[in-house]
Amino acid sequence: MKLSEYYDKWITTYKKNNVRSVTYQKYLMTGKSLKEIEPDCDISKIDRGIYQKIVNKYAEAHEHLTVMDFHRQIRASVLDAADEGIIERDFTRRVQIGGKPKTRKLKKFLEEDEAKIFIADLNINTKELNWDHFLLLLINTGLRYAEALALTPSDFDFISRTIDVNKSYDYKSKTKTNRFQPTKNVSSNRIISLDLKTAWILRPLIEKLNPTEPIFPYWYGGGHVIIYNSTINDIIARHCNNVGINKITVHGLRHTHASLLIAKKVSIQAVAKRLGHANTITTQSTYIHPLKAAMKEADEKIESILVNM
Repeated sequence: MKLSEYYDKWITTYKKNNVRSVTYQKYLMTGKSLKEIEPDCDISKIDRGIYQKIVNKYAEAHEHLTVMDFHRQIRASVLDAADEGIIERDFTRRVQIGGKPKTRKLKKFLEEDEAKIFIADLNINTKELNWDHFLLLLINTGLRYAEALALTPSDFDFISRTIDVNKSYDYKSKTKTNRFQPTKNVSSNRIISLDLKTAWILRPLIEKLNPTEPIFPYWYGGGHVIIYNSTINDIIARHCNNVGINKITVHGLRHTHASLLIAKKVSIQAVAKRLGHANTITTQSTYIHPLKAAMKEADEKIESILVNM
């Protein structure tokens, strides 16, 4: 039995139906890549040197963090293989994790002035739903793409102006008829506030819809349909081109929301809770640049106070 064959059996036994669909797809991709580069030998014949060559081969075309994920998923299966006596020892121990240098990526979010002209270009003053209403919701709430797709009319409370985020939407699977799934983690279940303008625009468009159906998928395709994020990214790109700003992605709207809150001195704890992060460490590492700018401004303010004492 080859390493990839054991790995495939392992993820079927321990990961399928036990992890979120999108996570399971990542395990499947690791298995596919492993099949393409592993040597033609039994798993019992693999030693640390052979496994290092597998990792090195994968690292030739992938960045370091991606290689880390590849290794981590395979290693979990190898540890079980060792426990089961299929192999004598863990050959993944102490391997070196390489990878291509991280490519310089475009800015992930919009500045405040860019966000304003982006919103101004949205076609939101209509009597029927469209994808621009979805974009408005994302940029003004910081919801994850799958969280926003999962929203039903019953999740909105327009009296208290809140949204109950309690599920996610599997927008990739080709076989599901019900795409509702749990949120990313426990902290992702949250109630967030909704600004007055967005509430005023959305309320007449959604309050009479089926209270238990996903709002935007139901409007778009009459049920739990697939809506790839590339579809929404194309719409975002069109608006960015219209107003002459750099293109961002659908996830960039979430980054924009968080960055604007941090720039406006909203506490990191409040931002983390609104985004559904499990802790502030995730928020701090993700939004280090706007945080640095906010800290610099705070330091200048502190210095000014102390000078005048």
